[in-house]
Amino acid sequence: MTSLLLLAVLAQAPAAAPQLPRADVHFVAGWQNLHQPQELDHYNEWLNAILYGGAGAGWYWTDHIKTQVDIGAGTRATQYQVRQLVIDGIPTYASSRLNIRQQNVTIGQQYQFFRNQWFHPHVGAGVDLARETTTEEIQPFVTYDTLTRTPLTLPAARTEGPTDRFTARPFAEAGFKAYMTHRAFFTGDARVMFRNGIDEVLFRAGFGFDF
Repeated sequence: MTSLLLLAVLAQAPAAAPQLPRADVHFVAGWQNLHQPQELDHYNEWLNAILYGGAGAGWYWTDHIKTQVDIGAGTRATQYQVRQLVIDGIPTYASSRLNIRQQNVTIGQQYQFFRNQWFHPHVGAGVDLARETTTEEIQPFVTYDTLTRTPLTLPAARTEGPTDRFTARPFAEAGFKAYMTHRAFFTGDARVMFRNGIDEVLFRAGFGFDF
């Protein structure tokens, strides 16, 4: 009789919670938007036609807290710039074409909602380490000789760069993991980087695996 009661108690005991993954990897593609201030044309300060690719890995410290490291890069973007010059008291305008390409390494901390669910939204924040490579193609501009009042074209076209600039920027993000199987998942997120205001907006989507 005692054995039967013991078996009944064990049968009614709650099942142990399934073990959650401790790490994951993912591969993403996305759309990168960079802010590049201009001296005159303030309506043309965003570079939008940039494709992005990257990969990353994360480590779960608890069921909800994860540290994630990402690497990625965007394709080259082009921006046409115009600036005003004053030569011998005569104003003129110079134009150039700026080519930009950016590579990133990010380290972030995420808080993931829910436990053992098929859909896990998360929020996060961290530091983005960016390497920005720029090349500027400067075009000749027209001014006037103050004595003869004839137009002059100077200087000759030239190219400056490539020039590398390294920056560290805080970022905030919101995203999700949606599982296709117990280990494979689809992921997506939106990130905003800050440097004297919003400096970059990045949308990413891809897939990954838990370990």
